[in-house]
Amino acid sequence: MEDQNVTMKIVEMAEKCTYKGSIGHDGKVLDTGGWHCPKNYPDYKITWARFPLYKDWLNGCPSCTDGVILTDVRDAYFQRDPFATAVQLQMQHPLMVFEEIYPELDNTNWLIDFPVTSCKNFTVGNTPMLCSGTIMGNRGGIIGYIDTMVEEFDVWMKQANCRIDMPGDDQSVHNYLYYTNRLEKAVAIPHRTGPLHVVGWPAARIWQHAIEEAKEQGMKESGFSELADFYVNDDKWQAWLPEKLSLLDPETGLIVNKDGSSSAQVHQVDRFGSLNRKWLAHMNAKGWPYNKE
Repeated sequence: MEDQNVTMKIVEMAEKCTYKGSIGHDGKVLDTGGWHCPKNYPDYKITWARFPLYKDWLNGCPSCTDGVILTDVRDAYFQRDPFATAVQLQMQHPLMVFEEIYPELDNTNWLIDFPVTSCKNFTVGNTPMLCSGTIMGNRGGIIGYIDTMVEEFDVWMKQANCRIDMPGDDQSVHNYLYYTNRLEKAVAIPHRTGPLHVVGWPAARIWQHAIEEAKEQGMKESGFSELADFYVNDDKWQAWLPEKLSLLDPETGLIVNKDGSSSAQVHQVDRFGSLNRKWLAHMNAKGWPYNKE
């Protein structure tokens, strides 16, 4: 990260969370002993607190006037510059949110439906699920988005039926706000068409299918975590997925959008299990030769 001129922020954790929403959706007191809350925002579980922290960091960087991405990093990597692929989009849309695969995954899924229905008596319904781990826009659009998210978090904390002991409910709030037209000037980018590509749902199913195939071939369960060569033929390490899936550039192994261009960022890549492990090792060893554009 130092080589890439990254400014790193250390988040000091609170000794104890003071989350105001201490009553769960079933009327029982929540056990927040296993939660993690930052020292600066002890009322917010870390999945919520990251949003006001983002704003603090942006406000502390007056020179950060260009495009902004809010993204998870543990399960994501960049294949090319996302801002270079989204110049026209940014000019038209100060806030971009990104669809997961649809119709395979929609907002009738429990991750969105249960919290929103419990809190708001509202059903988002059969609409594309939007990922709260990948958001992109200009500085003003992102700060406006953060303010709206935090405002809604504060509402949820004050209402007993909204106090839900679930770490992923920031995605519930994210989708609720978009589909009730609360995210000003936001546009939803369809799956595999923009700079940020959420692969989680199909990747998990590809991994599960590989495990089933391995079982059929007689592999023992102890070997399921090591399937890095499972789809690789003739040591062509770039072809780490079957060509019929149309997810890869066969010459580079980069994950691609629907139009065949390499996706600028790939998110939730860990859902592929070990299938891309050999490819990643080669890319690291060679200095990521294919994503220099």
